[in-house]
Amino acid sequence: MKSDKDIPFFRLTDLLIPLIASLVLLAIHFSNREQDSDGLMLVVHTGENTEYLTLDRDTSFKVNGNMGQLEIQIGSSRARISESPCPGQDCVRRGWLTSAGDLAICVPSGVFICIENESFEGESPDAITY
Repeated sequence: MKSDKDIPFFRLTDLLIPLIASLVLLAIHFSNREQDSDGLMLVVHTGENTEYLTLDRDTSFKVNGNMGQLEIQIGSSRARISESPCPGQDCVRRGWLTSAGDLAICVPSGVFICIENESFEGESPDAITY
């Protein structure tokens, strides 16, 4: 009969299962990210105007809102509001939008941007929750 002192607490082979699981999860994450960026577009809504832009070209541009101009950046198949004249700056702190359904809203300026699939152009979600 073996005593507790004969059984090692930690063996080098104990690292194999977490290591293999981590590699599988990373592979799944990066393969999904590449597939998700295909067919995505940015919708910029400024009051009466709505523009649809592709995310395949890195650019920066300004749009007019109720409080002044907002700067929107597109880069690496993602988008964000980088500058806004609003006092709270929640839209700027929202950060990069990367997948379909991501949304940034500047309520005082009346501007919002969101990412949609090209196949659903013109359609909007029924509800958004966080």
